[in-house]
Amino acid sequence: MSEHNTETDRNTRIDVSGTALVDSFPRSSLTPDSTYVDTIELPAKPADTVSTDDVLQPALADSYPYELFRHQADALEALDAGDNVTVATSTSSGKTHIYGLQIARNLLEAGVLNADGTRVSEQNDASTALCVYPMKALTNDQQESLEVLYDQLGLDIRVRTYDGDTTGDRRAIREQADVILTNFAGLNVYLEHHDKWSRFYSALDLVAIDESHTYTGIEGMNVAWILRRMQRVADYWGGDPQYVLTSATIGNPQDHSAELINAPVTVVDDDGSPHGPRDIVLWNPPPRDKTRDTTPDEGPFSSELEDDSEADSEDEFVAERVPASVDAPKVFNHLTAHDVRTLLFCPSRKLTELSIQRAEDHRRNNPRAYDRLPAVGREAYNAGLGRRTRHSREHQFKTGALTGLATTSALELGIDIGTLDATVLMGYPGQRQSFWQRIGRAGREASRSLAVLVGDHRTLDQYILTHPEYLLETDVEDAVVDTSNNAVFATHVCCACDEIALDESDIGTFADEDRLRSAVSMWREAGFVDGSLDAAVHYSGPSRPQTRVNLYGTNTTEYRLQLADDVDRERWGLPDDLDLEPVDQNRAYRDYHEGAVRLQNGQQYEVVTVDEDRPQPIIELEPVECEYYTRSRNKVNVLDADSEQSREINGFTLHFGRGTVLVHHHAYDQMYIGNSEPKQQLIPTENPPILMETQLCWVEVPEAVEKPLIRKYQDYGVETGVDSDQAGVAHLGYVAGLHAAEHATIQTAPLELRVDKNDLGGLATLVMDTHYTHPEYDDIADSIRDSFEAATHALEQRTSELSGRPSSGWFIYDGVDGGLGFARAIYDNFEALAERARDQLRDCSCGRPNGCPACTFDENCGNDNKPLLRASAIDVLNQLLGEDDLDDLSAHRSDEHGGDRRPVVFYS
Repeated sequence: MSEHNTETDRNTRIDVSGTALVDSFPRSSLTPDSTYVDTIELPAKPADTVSTDDVLQPALADSYPYELFRHQADALEALDAGDNVTVATSTSSGKTHIYGLQIARNLLEAGVLNADGTRVSEQNDASTALCVYPMKALTNDQQESLEVLYDQLGLDIRVRTYDGDTTGDRRAIREQADVILTNFAGLNVYLEHHDKWSRFYSALDLVAIDESHTYTGIEGMNVAWILRRMQRVADYWGGDPQYVLTSATIGNPQDHSAELINAPVTVVDDDGSPHGPRDIVLWNPPPRDKTRDTTPDEGPFSSELEDDSEADSEDEFVAERVPASVDAPKVFNHLTAHDVRTLLFCPSRKLTELSIQRAEDHRRNNPRAYDRLPAVGREAYNAGLGRRTRHSREHQFKTGALTGLATTSALELGIDIGTLDATVLMGYPGQRQSFWQRIGRAGREASRSLAVLVGDHRTLDQYILTHPEYLLETDVEDAVVDTSNNAVFATHVCCACDEIALDESDIGTFADEDRLRSAVSMWREAGFVDGSLDAAVHYSGPSRPQTRVNLYGTNTTEYRLQLADDVDRERWGLPDDLDLEPVDQNRAYRDYHEGAVRLQNGQQYEVVTVDEDRPQPIIELEPVECEYYTRSRNKVNVLDADSEQSREINGFTLHFGRGTVLVHHHAYDQMYIGNSEPKQQLIPTENPPILMETQLCWVEVPEAVEKPLIRKYQDYGVETGVDSDQAGVAHLGYVAGLHAAEHATIQTAPLELRVDKNDLGGLATLVMDTHYTHPEYDDIADSIRDSFEAATHALEQRTSELSGRPSSGWFIYDGVDGGLGFARAIYDNFEALAERARDQLRDCSCGRPNGCPACTFDENCGNDNKPLLRASAIDVLNQLLGEDDLDDLSAHRSDEHGGDRRPVVFYS
């Protein structure tokens, strides 16, 4: 509890509990029995400790001021035995001290330090350590934490940060530091000059990878190759490092860590740290009355339903709710106004700024509740702020000058801001791991804490709010790292050749033989390398191939974002550098086509020019103030899918393989900001389609299930969301169910995997076989010349020629060229995903046959969320899961409709 204003605390502070929040919040209809609020009460957990003397040598044990938690002791013992270690425990469980103490042990044992902690000599050629962090702010914070630890231990250990912000004598850091802290973007570039680091790498004993669970998807595969390149450099100079990875709790820490470092690991996940009692409040905003609330992001409290008594009825269908971006700042205001030290986690920088404003609006709009309370300090915190501003606000919060910070995920990863009492989450963050890490920022040691999840009206949030037991399940999402993407691999092969010539010794250690020889052969033909693995492969291409590694993309085609030349920066208050990350081609075509309006750091920008006739394409932006945002429309098709693996699930056939995905971001809509209604629709983008070679997972529905479901839903038309003139399509009710099942399995994927659903795409179709490779046909992708219409025509032609009955079903694909490994993980976990999808479709209270954003709608749907049918999707998924059997469909068995030649329809 903060001690900065004891008198204020006594007079204004509420208990840090769910009951106190509900009882005191100024909403007449909000009671502990309200259907909008559910509270999970978690008991306190005592510490499980081990005597420091049992683990550390006297030189450390005598001065270490704490007992060791059980997991700290287990990790240090595994390191002492020579193992690589992954520590997967909760936030604030002392993971930094594990590698901090191991570094100290190494320096003492190597004779760099005397037993009293003084240096044997100024030079250290015997033991060094490399610590890698995902954020510069975290790097700086951890340098301070390590320095404090070594001051406590009385050890003269030199800890230095080396990254893009480093000023001063970089050479001195390389040649004198015992511990160097950096990030993977920096490490990737510094490996080229490893001869300047020879002293450091020759003595490298330990590599610490902090927050390792964050390295998934594209970034994870790049990090895995950077670490393999780093290991080659260490081997070259004689270093032999152990690895320590610190992670939040994930479902597969061993597999994930081993794939990152290309070596076996010992997992330590029996968390010995304590925590106090915690209340988790699941807060579902009330139904939104669009007739009154035309600007939901600005509306005061009175714009919501004034009488919630009807809405509390179990029979009430909720088509739309007040956004979490409106309700969460109100909860944040209420807690901070009562001197409860609180973090509000927001999904964007813009919303951190808006949330401070909305918290103030809520206070002003409720004078009876807050006028007698003293003013409170609240500020926004995000990576868009300057370093001085961020550090100032960290310090102000730590010292009690601020009671609340509205932050992005920047404060999720353990930057020290002192103790706090509560966290408010504006929407479910996507994974349980992230949820627990965020709420774990509050309630250190034995103090009571409060967490409030304010849900949005979307699939993941509503699933959590209607299935609160999910949060307490012991199986956490898997983190996915896949090193099979050949585009990423090939880029790192060039880098490795540039750093140290490749030869046969790299077979099996850096990559398998066939893959390595193929990559070398490709680059040799392209003129980028000389030689062969039998002797040596040297890099001979353009200088500094490391700069062409894109940590967040799978190819080197990046579009740079910049202001148009004629923009008056002073008028708009814009800096010289917008500090915007480049975007890949797919995102450029989707979000940054000419005419697109994007929000960046609180300012609207319109894309005025896209110039692709240069080595690095340029996207020019102009600041604007307009009443709309833009949303792109896309068409998707899957071509030449080739199954590499398959298995049966209750008569359904599930496949994993590769294929070509054709994506065409062909048009966009202008949508009013206030109510998300269209201003203008289907404006052409003039962009060509994009072809992606990627990984896919797909499911085929058996004929015995398909035929009765076609009959059961044969009379469904406009109920699927289509216009009346489109309602006569054959099999519409059935294929609308496949489309809804495809949406639901994609949208619930983050419940099982650490995956962003925006990295996935899908396609539901009545003619699966048409999308496959066939021995008697050439690949469609080779003949369509990037034309979506040509692809559609080729599929129609192939359907008319194929013999036999085609299967129906749906595809899920990785939305990045080369694949991400997510489709493979979905293949491995498909039953669990299907069950989550079925539950959300079944339990959603919207009451709409075609569903709503909480169950079937997807903002990325290329068919404008049409056609969709919940009941049909539930039947398909129940059959797949074996919870219904074929007898349940007996009333609908008939040859009618089932034998018809089906139309070539597919919905993305």
